[in-house]
Amino acid sequence: MTSPRLVFAILATLAITSSVAAQQRVVRQGPPPKPFSSAEMSAPSVEVPMLPGEGIVVEVRINGKGPYKFSLDTGAGGGGRITPKTAEALGLPVVGEVMAGDPSGKNRQAQKVVEADSLTLGGATFHKVHLSVRELPKRRLDDPEDERDGVLGFGLFQDHLLTLDYPARRVRIEKGELPPVDDQQVVAFENRFGVPQIRMKVGDLEVDADVDSGNMNGELVLPASYIGKVALESEPKVVGKARTGFNEFDVKQAPLKGSARVGAQVVERPLVDFVEIFPHGNIGHAFLSRFAVTLDQKNRRIRFKS
Repeated sequence: MTSPRLVFAILATLAITSSVAAQQRVVRQGPPPKPFSSAEMSAPSVEVPMLPGEGIVVEVRINGKGPYKFSLDTGAGGGGRITPKTAEALGLPVVGEVMAGDPSGKNRQAQKVVEADSLTLGGATFHKVHLSVRELPKRRLDDPEDERDGVLGFGLFQDHLLTLDYPARRVRIEKGELPPVDDQQVVAFENRFGVPQIRMKVGDLEVDADVDSGNMNGELVLPASYIGKVALESEPKVVGKARTGFNEFDVKQAPLKGSARVGAQVVERPLVDFVEIFPHGNIGHAFLSRFAVTLDQKNRRIRFKS
């Protein structure tokens, strides 16, 4: 029987008005709760196309109905999220509640959690999936057609290899594991907060950064405390405001003087967004879109292939 209240908290996705990105956190003690009961694959490897447009949006079926448009967000912990409209239309039962907020920890709010009997993505079907219920911020405020029914979280793929092949515009789910870490093509990641966090080089500094496919506008995001610590081509200037569902803050931006490195992969002169609210770095869509990114949660390995 499901507990009436889930004993973990999710920090929810940022709605962006300028170049900064989403972070979601699962705050807990002990091993992460599994966001689904079981999964089955129609083949050892299945693929689905990314829908036209920017970012990763795929079609899913819930309880055999749909298709629905869900974004796939490695910066979102747990099974994911679903809009109130879609959850109500499907008649999904409420099985718990989470406390939601942003990385600042301020102004947190309670959100209901519903359960889908099945969620199907291509040839992969996940059973008894837990989804938090909330309105989804537009990834781009200037796009009136940016409508999604939900978000697939990173935890949904914890038993499989997940490849986000940006150049081919495909998402692949498969059995197996990545080769051992060589700090060239394959690097290690931490999963303390329910999202993948790597160690990367930004100029001469080593920085902890989330791998965040839900960060639609940002390329490289750093805490504001890094201003003066990394070499920039110009003084950071305020380029706009970003907001979460709970707080709003300024964003400063400047091009990096030099390169950002993940293993053997090098990105020259990325745009850097500096924000007060982030406790560590974040690499988003503009950075990741150069690569086919494969994540192995069981072994905490990630591969960037150009």
